[in-house]
Order: sequence, then C-alpha cells, then structure tokens
Amino acid sequence: MEYVANPVHVAAQVIVGAGPLNPDGTMDLALDSGRSVTADQGQLARYHPKEGDYWVTQEDGYVYINPKAVFERKYSPVVGGPFVLAASAEPNTRSSH
Repeated sequence: MEYVANPVHVAAQVIVGAGPLNPDGTMDLALDSGRSVTADQGQLARYHPKEGDYWVTQEDGYVYINPKAVFERKYSPVVGGPFVLAASAEPNTRSSH
C-alpha cells in the first residue's frame, strides 16, 4: 500500500548556536531570530543539532529539529501563505514534543 503525507505548513528558524549537552540531557540553542530555546531529550533522541540546522514549528504547535539538508530538500518558502506564526507565540523554553 502506498501513502502520501498531507502538506504541512511550518515556521522555521535557523540554529546559529548549539551549546553542549546539558547534564539533564537537554541542549540550549540560539536561533537566527535572536531567540534562545532549549531542545529536550525527545528532540535530541536521534540527532544533535549544529549551526545551520532548523528549529521547526508546525501549524499544530509540534516543534522539532531538522538537519539543514533534510529541511531544505523537503520545504520551500511560502510567501503570503495561510500559516503565520509570530515569534512571540512560540514558547521561549523547551518544548514537550
């Protein structure tokens, strides 16, 4: 059986700084917007981000990290699209997703 994913709109910010792994298994990240966020253990389970990767928020609020090559292969910019996420709407602390 074949499957196709539904199109998903995301807001993405480039990771410009990735700190070392914290003792609790989290990692502090700096984004190109000037925001600081903390990636939780779930977000780091399969991949540790580096500068140039993306902090991605889906329109349903799910937050994840995407390696640069994967993100840029999968997503294209949308101008005037239906999904607009203000930077203030995104939490400044770690995500539970």
